[in-house]
Amino acid sequence: MNWKTDLKLSDLDGTAAVEITCRRCGQTRTETAAALARRPEMAQVYLDELERALKCTGRSCHGAVRIALIHEGKTEGFVGGMA
Repeated sequence: MNWKTDLKLSDLDGTAAVEITCRRCGQTRTETAAALARRPEMAQVYLDELERALKCTGRSCHGAVRIALIHEGKTEGFVGGMA
Protein backbone atom coordinates (compact mmCIF):
# COMPACT_ATOMS: atom_id res chain seq x y z
CA MET A 1 0.00 0.00 0.00
CA ASN A 2 1.20 3.49 -0.81
CA TRP A 3 -0.27 6.93 -1.31
CA LYS A 4 -1.26 6.17 -4.90
CA THR A 5 -3.38 3.17 -3.90
CA ASP A 6 -4.92 4.98 -0.91
CA LEU A 7 -6.00 8.23 -2.60
CA LYS A 8 -8.69 8.74 -5.20
CA LEU A 9 -8.54 11.58 -7.70
CA SER A 10 -11.78 12.89 -6.18
CA ASP A 11 -10.05 13.12 -2.75
CA LEU A 12 -7.70 15.82 -4.03
CA ASP A 13 -8.53 19.49 -3.98
CA GLY A 14 -9.57 20.68 -7.45
CA THR A 15 -6.65 23.10 -7.57
CA ALA A 16 -4.08 20.45 -6.60
CA ALA A 17 -1.33 20.27 -9.21
CA VAL A 18 -0.36 16.86 -10.57
CA GLU A 19 3.01 16.57 -12.31
CA ILE A 20 2.96 14.00 -15.12
CA THR A 21 6.37 12.79 -16.36
CA CYS A 22 6.93 10.41 -19.26
CA ARG A 23 9.11 7.43 -18.37
CA ARG A 24 10.27 7.04 -21.97
CA CYS A 25 11.06 10.54 -23.27
CA GLY A 26 11.12 12.53 -20.01
CA GLN A 27 8.58 15.16 -21.09
CA THR A 28 6.87 16.76 -18.09
CA ARG A 29 3.52 18.50 -17.89
CA THR A 30 1.34 19.73 -15.04
CA GLU A 31 -2.44 19.40 -14.83
CA THR A 32 -4.88 20.20 -12.05
CA ALA A 33 -6.87 17.48 -10.35
CA ALA A 34 -10.08 19.16 -11.55
CA ALA A 35 -8.96 19.02 -15.19
CA LEU A 36 -8.15 15.32 -14.89
CA ALA A 37 -11.45 14.59 -13.08
CA ARG A 38 -13.48 16.21 -15.89
CA ARG A 39 -12.79 13.15 -18.02
CA PRO A 40 -15.75 10.82 -17.42
CA GLU A 41 -13.67 7.65 -17.06
CA MET A 42 -11.34 9.31 -14.51
CA ALA A 43 -13.83 10.70 -11.99
CA GLN A 44 -13.59 7.93 -9.35
CA VAL A 45 -10.21 6.28 -10.03
CA TYR A 46 -7.39 5.76 -7.56
CA LEU A 47 -4.15 7.57 -8.35
CA ASP A 48 -2.34 4.35 -9.31
CA GLU A 49 -5.12 3.61 -11.83
CA LEU A 50 -4.84 7.17 -13.12
CA GLU A 51 -1.09 6.71 -13.61
CA ARG A 52 -1.66 3.52 -15.64
CA ALA A 53 -4.41 5.14 -17.75
CA LEU A 54 -2.49 8.30 -18.68
CA LYS A 55 -0.09 8.30 -21.61
CA CYS A 56 2.55 10.74 -22.76
CA THR A 57 1.23 13.52 -24.98
CA GLY A 58 4.55 13.84 -26.76
CA ARG A 59 4.56 13.55 -30.50
CA SER A 60 4.63 9.83 -31.43
CA CYS A 61 5.78 8.81 -27.91
CA HIS A 62 2.62 7.72 -26.02
CA GLY A 63 4.80 6.15 -23.31
CA ALA A 64 3.87 5.28 -19.75
CA VAL A 65 3.94 8.11 -17.23
CA ARG A 66 4.74 8.67 -13.56
CA ILE A 67 2.65 11.08 -11.48
CA ALA A 68 3.63 13.20 -8.48
CA LEU A 69 1.72 15.72 -6.40
CA ILE A 70 3.09 19.24 -6.28
CA HIS A 71 2.71 21.16 -3.02
CA GLU A 72 3.66 24.85 -2.88
CA GLY A 73 5.74 24.50 -6.02
CA LYS A 74 7.70 21.51 -4.73
CA THR A 75 7.33 17.95 -5.95
CA GLU A 76 6.45 15.61 -3.09
CA GLY A 77 8.14 12.25 -2.90
CA PHE A 78 8.44 9.78 -0.07
CA VAL A 79 8.76 11.54 3.28
CA GLY A 80 9.43 9.48 6.36
CA GLY A 81 11.22 6.31 7.17
CA MET A 82 12.42 4.49 10.19
CA ALA A 83 13.04 6.54 13.32
